[in-house]
Amino acid sequence: MLLNVILIYPVAQITLLDLIMFSLFGKPKNKTLSTNSSQYHRENSILIFDDLKAVLNKKTNNITKNQILYQGLTLDKIIIKDLEKYFEKETFFLDHTDKIRGHKVYFYRKNVENYKLTIQLHFIEDIFFYASTKVSSESQVTDKDKQKLCATMLSHYPDIPISTASFEYEFMDTQGNIISTRDHMYLFINYYPNTTAVDKLRKMIEDPDFKVTSVQANEEKLENFL
Repeated sequence: MLLNVILIYPVAQITLLDLIMFSLFGKPKNKTLSTNSSQYHRENSILIFDDLKAVLNKKTNNITKNQILYQGLTLDKIIIKDLEKYFEKETFFLDHTDKIRGHKVYFYRKNVENYKLTIQLHFIEDIFFYASTKVSSESQVTDKDKQKLCATMLSHYPDIPISTASFEYEFMDTQGNIISTRDHMYLFINYYPNTTAVDKLRKMIEDPDFKVTSVQANEEKLENFL
């Protein structure tokens, strides 16, 4: 796989982000797990309706003049019917429609350099509205690792200054697409598309009927058991 990358790009230009992008085109190393796998339910970033609203209403005042891309694609190009074309077969598919109406999550697990990537692409009613990459490793992800990862990401957005005090960033392009990072035990890189379809989705979730058919209608209440 690396040989293919070298044939396309001069060695000096290869970055970690390039390798992350090309890793998705390689042959999957992980077998698809049971659809009841608790591991992926725990990894899921959007568990309840309030999580969905928070993602769709994400705002920031920091602007980059460079267009935000995901795996080399403009965010409006990510559609369900083309996922295998761009990302190969998912490691795991999570049908979360019993909690949030129309919610489906495609997971990909990849090993790149010394890092382990857990990638999730989120759709509602087949509309792509969120992506997240968790970067971990066999050992702890150190501050030096996080500095390298953030610098690699920001190399594509040179008008965003590199911080010496934090590994958390948040900025959007002129179309309103947003990238944010979250520094926890791991480093999370999150993408929030602002497409025509996502704007339609924002209006959909304001419909009371949408909320009723989501988590509140399917989740048992503690008060009924105490």
